[in-house]
Amino acid sequence: MSRRKSLTRREPNGRPQRAPPDLPSPTEVSRLRDAALAGMRDPVWGSMLGQMLLGGKITSFQFSVGRKWSELAREYSAISQSPQPPKSANLDPRGGIGPDPDSPKGLREARQQTFVKHQYLAAYELLKLTGDASMRAVVDTCEAGLHPVGLDGLNQLRKGLDTLGAFWSKKK
Repeated sequence: MSRRKSLTRREPNGRPQRAPPDLPSPTEVSRLRDAALAGMRDPVWGSMLGQMLLGGKITSFQFSVGRKWSELAREYSAISQSPQPPKSANLDPRGGIGPDPDSPKGLREARQQTFVKHQYLAAYELLKLTGDASMRAVVDTCEAGLHPVGLDGLNQLRKGLDTLGAFWSKKK
């Protein structure tokens, strides 16, 4: 008596047919990353988050949440005037000063900075509740561009990004 074969579609050689991958080919990923690093494509594809999305390690939802977190962290860092890594001197003689705080433009800017500060601190507190490993994975990957270490680091990153995404989608 013979065994029953499953009713899956088969290739001409008799093997079960595989579903076409949703991911781009490795060659396409490499070309896209190289073009981003050369300045011919959007620089996000050269970032760690972009590479992880192209590699299928995170979903597009997690990617968008990671980009939002990195943008929010950058704005918060600028608002709080945190120390920046060393860079070359600014040779622009004009420099710049902020608008007068009592002018309409200054009030708008102050409101925007307050909004960014509250949004960042609320999201940061939520990340702290997910655990130190998850918080560290999100901060290291989204802000510093470091690859998560091992499968546990990747799972912690996914957990943190999913938590932030649920928080931000609930607020809307």
